[in-house]
Amino acid sequence: MDNSEHGPPPDPYDPPDLPASRSALPSFDDIPQVLRQVLIVDDNAVFRGFLRGLLEGQGFTVYEAAHGAAGLTLALEKRPWLILTDIRMPGDDGFEFCRKVRSHSLIRQTPLLFLSGWDDSKARYQGMELGADDFVSKETPVRELLIRIQLTLKRHMALGRRGAPGPGMEGQLEVMGAPGVLQMCHLTRLTGVLMVESGTRWMTIRFREGEIVGASGDEHEGANAVYAFLAWEEGRFHFAPGQQRGERIGPSFAELVLEGCRRLDEARRAAGPPVEPA
Repeated sequence: MDNSEHGPPPDPYDPPDLPASRSALPSFDDIPQVLRQVLIVDDNAVFRGFLRGLLEGQGFTVYEAAHGAAGLTLALEKRPWLILTDIRMPGDDGFEFCRKVRSHSLIRQTPLLFLSGWDDSKARYQGMELGADDFVSKETPVRELLIRIQLTLKRHMALGRRGAPGPGMEGQLEVMGAPGVLQMCHLTRLTGVLMVESGTRWMTIRFREGEIVGASGDEHEGANAVYAFLAWEEGRFHFAPGQQRGERIGPSFAELVLEGCRRLDEARRAAGPPVEPA
């Protein structure tokens, strides 16, 4: 008997029923709208639809992919602030997808949460070893799931005394990474100067309505200064609002940052893996 008209058999690692909640759902009002962008990577279209409806109800912009390769393409194109991924998928599984996310300078510090029907201690350990921020069962009640997502985003947006992105924000570069800090200034259309210090190194990047119009520091100027900054992994940053003049550096903000991250990734590949101490 041909069962093809009924679709593929259910994944034994997916829950038979979608999780539900009788409790009031948490509010995301204290998560800035600019951070409420999520990518869902899962080959189960029903579960993706369930998550999309749940998160859109909390004000999220949701992107979807059915497998790891499409997910990586979307992550690099849309640069979401959160990734939710299944483990068992055709082609690259969730673990391999996570490895690839963490290998790209542009998105390597994006919070990533495994949301999987395959939930055992070995899978959890492997996921966290690969750099995931959390590992949650698909059978987790809705309220707890949203709280875990909320906590992941709050950790990521911990920007020191000024938690909300915008004029006057400050914090540690390690929290969001250099690409993330630049993207925050761009998306919130800031005008002023981003100042970063790391030991004796310093960098200033000038923005006008979210576009980079000047950069200097680390013995570089202009686009080369931006490229150099993208390699920074630690430091203290502060944004000071104020009028700025000058022409935009590069064809666009996105192309400038993409080119810098491409150069950085090439340099890392050429250098090879770090040598373990004897």
